[in-house]
Amino acid sequence: MKFIVIWLLLLAYAVFLAPGSEGSDPVMEQVLSGNLDGIDPLVLTVFNSLGVFPLVFLTILLRNDQQSWPAWPFSLASFAGGAFALLPWFAFGDRPKDRGLRTPNWILRILRSKIWLSLLLIFFAGNLLTLLQGISLSGYREAFMESSLVSVMTVDWFILWWLSVYVIHRFYPDAKKKGLAWIPIVGPVLVLFFVKEDQ
Repeated sequence: MKFIVIWLLLLAYAVFLAPGSEGSDPVMEQVLSGNLDGIDPLVLTVFNSLGVFPLVFLTILLRNDQQSWPAWPFSLASFAGGAFALLPWFAFGDRPKDRGLRTPNWILRILRSKIWLSLLLIFFAGNLLTLLQGISLSGYREAFMESSLVSVMTVDWFILWWLSVYVIHRFYPDAKKKGLAWIPIVGPVLVLFFVKEDQ
């Protein structure tokens, strides 16, 4: 129930409550034109991290895809829709079902490999390099108030962060150092390094 409530609140925020200019969205225009240099570095880092988060969910959910609804369509959709795409699966599809894993063995071997997990860490670290251009909280706040894209993606980011912690505790309740999951994006990946392959 909580997931559907959060999903509905997220939709309501995106449609009715998110701040932003009445006319054109300045950040969206820069993204569409490819003018990424004109975007605040912190805004760009958060924006790009929304492409890394889905890789984390894809890794965790496909390693455990034996619930009533297949997780892979929602995991793939999260690359475009973030929490908007994932929350319905958590609300309705994450129900126990007596079945084996849907994920093919060759994909499982990749997702369980230390090489794959290391690549996720590299993607995360590479995204943080954008912050070397400087961090401006006031610049982010200004973008948040002027751009509906920034305001919605910020709320989406925090929900994805919470979901990433939840999904680790959901599927790996006995994992060592699962408290690391609270580190945004990289934390769940670090937890998986301590998970045995047969879990």
